[in-house]
Amino acid sequence: MHYPELLKYCDFILSMISFNIITKREVKHMLRIGICDDNQNDIKQICELAIRFSEEHPENPLQIQAYKSPFDLLDDIEKNGGFDLYLLDVVMPHMTGVTLAKRIRERKEKAEILFLTFSKEYAVDAFSVKASGYLIKPVDKPDFDDAVLDCIHRLLPTKNPSIILKSKTGLHRIPVYELVCIESFNHNQIVTLSDGSSLETSATLVELMEVLKDHPSFVRPHRAYIVNMDFIRKLSTRELLLTNGKSIPISQNRYKELKNSYFSYMIHS
Repeated sequence: MHYPELLKYCDFILSMISFNIITKREVKHMLRIGICDDNQNDIKQICELAIRFSEEHPENPLQIQAYKSPFDLLDDIEKNGGFDLYLLDVVMPHMTGVTLAKRIRERKEKAEILFLTFSKEYAVDAFSVKASGYLIKPVDKPDFDDAVLDCIHRLLPTKNPSIILKSKTGLHRIPVYELVCIESFNHNQIVTLSDGSSLETSATLVELMEVLKDHPSFVRPHRAYIVNMDFIRKLSTRELLLTNGKSIPISQNRYKELKNSYFSYMIHS
């Protein structure tokens, strides 16, 4: 398999595994991995390990983007943002993995870094760029799984939980406290955020409520809406007025339950 085909294959397979489960309640974190290695066989092996990891850990699926050149990785980071975890080959032409890691650290983003190497002699270099460690090639499954799980535990948000939403433009990690409301529109859902932006997702309202069920601030005042009660400015018998000025209709048969939920939430929050 040629290199471009390999990358497309790995990205497609991993994406399909991820997309099939991102709306399930058990998903905790979608880990985005950027791998840079000039050896296509090593990349293929990492892809295979990632696929097996996603199958065995559906609550923490992986999504990999692979690069043969450090410069391509840096360009993509500049254009599209960084990754949660970087797997960097130490020995590459034109730029070493350690130098690449230093360039990534210059961005001041929170990310984990693992080096891929044939020798333990580079362990000291790993500490110099605050890397999480290194994996010896060929990477075996237990070492890969342990390293990735350690990185996930360090990356998982604690005080600011988030959910993963899929839109036409890709996957979006959205902090729960930024969700204002979700509205059904033309068989899709429009998600409005606290900064005034919005995104469209194909996940149903039922699926989204399942994802949000552990967060007591979310209610359904109407079959076509989900609302975050933290953004309610006024509650009347027929509609909600949100802090962004948007009016949300209230179904007659949902008003009593909604009112009780709202007052209870305001008292205990």
